[in-house]
Amino acid sequence: MSTLPTRAKAEMAAYGASAAALTYVPSMELLPAHATAAAISGGCVWWLYRKVKTKDFRRTIRTAQRVLGPVTGGAVYAAAAIVPGHSWWEPVTALAWGGLMSAALPITRSTWTPPDTTAAAYPPGFAGLVMQMWDTAEVAPGTRLENIEQTVSPQHPDFAAHVVAPAGKPVPRIDLVDVAACFGYPVGCVTLDEIPGTGPGRMRLTVAPTTRRGGGSIEEMWAAKVARPGGAIPGSEIVRVEQLPARGDLPARGMILAQVDAGEVARINHGQLCSAFGVEPEELRLVAEARGREALVTLYETAPLKRARHATRQLLTLDAYGRYTIGTAHDGSDAKVHMQSAAGTLHGFLVGVTGSGKTVTLALMCAAWALAGLTNWVTSARPDAQMSAVGRHIDRQSAGPVFTWWMLKAAIALMDIRGQINAEVGHDFSAHSPYPGLVLVLDEFNSLVGDEALGDDIAHMTDVLAREGRKFGIGIVFAGQSLNLSKLGGEASLRDQVQGGIGVVLRIASSSGGIAARQATGGLAGDVDLADIPDRFNASSSLLDRMHGVLDDVPGEPTHGVGHTVTGSGATMMRSLYVHLPKDGSPDGLGDIFPEDGSINCLTAREIDALTELGLWHDWTMPPPTGKDDGEGAVLPPQPSGIGSFAPPPAPPKPRTVKDKVLAAVDRQMTAKEIRAQIDAAAGSVRNALSDLVTEGRLQQVDHGIYAPVAQDAATAVEQDGQAGQPASTPDGVDGALVVEAASLVISSQFGSQSMVQRKLRVGFALAGRLLDALEERGIVGPADGSKARDVLVAPDVQDDVLRELRADFVLVADD
Repeated sequence: MSTLPTRAKAEMAAYGASAAALTYVPSMELLPAHATAAAISGGCVWWLYRKVKTKDFRRTIRTAQRVLGPVTGGAVYAAAAIVPGHSWWEPVTALAWGGLMSAALPITRSTWTPPDTTAAAYPPGFAGLVMQMWDTAEVAPGTRLENIEQTVSPQHPDFAAHVVAPAGKPVPRIDLVDVAACFGYPVGCVTLDEIPGTGPGRMRLTVAPTTRRGGGSIEEMWAAKVARPGGAIPGSEIVRVEQLPARGDLPARGMILAQVDAGEVARINHGQLCSAFGVEPEELRLVAEARGREALVTLYETAPLKRARHATRQLLTLDAYGRYTIGTAHDGSDAKVHMQSAAGTLHGFLVGVTGSGKTVTLALMCAAWALAGLTNWVTSARPDAQMSAVGRHIDRQSAGPVFTWWMLKAAIALMDIRGQINAEVGHDFSAHSPYPGLVLVLDEFNSLVGDEALGDDIAHMTDVLAREGRKFGIGIVFAGQSLNLSKLGGEASLRDQVQGGIGVVLRIASSSGGIAARQATGGLAGDVDLADIPDRFNASSSLLDRMHGVLDDVPGEPTHGVGHTVTGSGATMMRSLYVHLPKDGSPDGLGDIFPEDGSINCLTAREIDALTELGLWHDWTMPPPTGKDDGEGAVLPPQPSGIGSFAPPPAPPKPRTVKDKVLAAVDRQMTAKEIRAQIDAAAGSVRNALSDLVTEGRLQQVDHGIYAPVAQDAATAVEQDGQAGQPASTPDGVDGALVVEAASLVISSQFGSQSMVQRKLRVGFALAGRLLDALEERGIVGPADGSKARDVLVAPDVQDDVLRELRADFVLVADD
């Protein structure tokens, strides 16, 4: 009785109570009791009839088993109720019915069968363990393992067994990945073959983690398929084999450490290596790394890089060795890159085609530099909305050959300025230098040096900075879909400078392994062999599946951010961290990785003042002067005051919102359907806009679904009320509190310098210019006059009144 489940016990109790009731209740001639018994029995019969109509034999039989008790009990009740009086057979029949229903409990409760206490346990030893693992994993439900034999020795886990299907059925199609997961071995160790002389109901399973298919050792397989001349790793031999179970998000893996002869360098052909282990390169389950004469091959059960880790300030902060985390390596460890060395700021490169995650990775680098206190200037060939979002958190960012020319010219001049500082402090750039490190990012470098007018100058100045900039704390990071460094005069020297620095190669536009990497990086990746990265995980189906007509048209997950970190002659497959950087203009997640206080690192006052005197510290948007430099990267002589003047482009008109379109369309009493017909927007968006406008008092709802403009006097009142409580307008990206701080700084110092505002408020150069434009609109400073400081139009003695008015305009709380 103790082995019965609760539902079975409850059903037995119900049968006992019903038998007791059937003994006396039918003879009492109670109409409610008769009606209840008829309803229960008749309802069960009706339910069974509905199942019969479905022509589903299996479900009909199950329903008949379940209603057996109520229907037969109704029959006993009817017989006792029809016969007058209380005969002796009535209690006997009721009790007999209760006993029969209790005995038939496994039939009436068809989803339960009594436990078989006589079931044989798994046999002891290795065979029993294998059988238990097979049944527990449910690799092929209904099948069982027989004739389990260890094929090497009792000390080796290699075994062979027969997979047996139920009588009259074939062995179902079994995925070898499921078998490998069942026993915790790499997929390449598992085979499933037909048994000669038997039918499809029995197949031979071989699991050989230490031997290859066919019985030879893994060393023999390695020699025949991997180490042979022209193989995946020619001349190599196995040093050690490891098998590691799954841990957290990291799947189970097998690892082989091999090496070539002393004096040789291990070279890996990833395509051949995948073929040798029976996996597809698109699965990204096989990872091979080479370090000198050693090679490490790791085969995972599933792709280890499908999940991207979110970026945090902690991950992007330098560790004790001057490194920050750029992503997650395939083995679950942090993928780190160096930022600085004893020789100064490092150069580097970032290569990846469109859609590979290059912009997100570049944003991570900029955040890491900002957290380390480095100043950052970024340029590209063409404007990019995502990089413009990054530009709000760094010192200088823009696009085009003109901006790039001025940026490089200023950086070369900065080398001379810092050279004087180095002479004063007695050492080249280091962590103790009185000026910050500066990183120049040249995105879409090929397009920049290919510009007809300025490309040669850009290439020459880049070469000078790459060869000489590190001792002045200036590093260069080349970025693009591919790099062509043939225009740089010191190309060989540049490779020596960059190798060992920051190197990230994401998905590149070729499938030729290491050759593609060398071409895409302009030789900066050296001779490192890199596995090809597909655009999606599991992007192809096997030919056997196509032959059997098994086609999966569901695309795999994208491989954004999957690539390699490259340092010297080594590379590690990884996936870069993730930060939300949308393409639709919605809020991004950059504020979570850049410095929490929002400050922006910039040059020192001495450096900016010196660049200003040279006419090089302005918005870098005017055409460069027509005169050539002296060919040695010399800076421009002091220029007239007009060299820095330019008319800022007008602010782009703000896009019309759905609310604006609704207000423009509703010029009379209109139905919601008429309004939706005139507006190019989703019906839900129009409906929400109508509701919001009515709530704000900017639209009148005459009746349900009917809208009209508000009355003129009401509209005016609403407009005036709204203006009374709304802050004054400011340029895009400018905070009202910053305008007040800038006003206080300019009035108290009586000096309207853009560079001074930039340094004191720790904002970007472009933002400092917009702050001064906001002050000009309010009559606090005069118009821009080239690179000169603006005239301050407000005397210090009225500063408090002016600041009080500004705080009121921007609805700011006054300082205590």
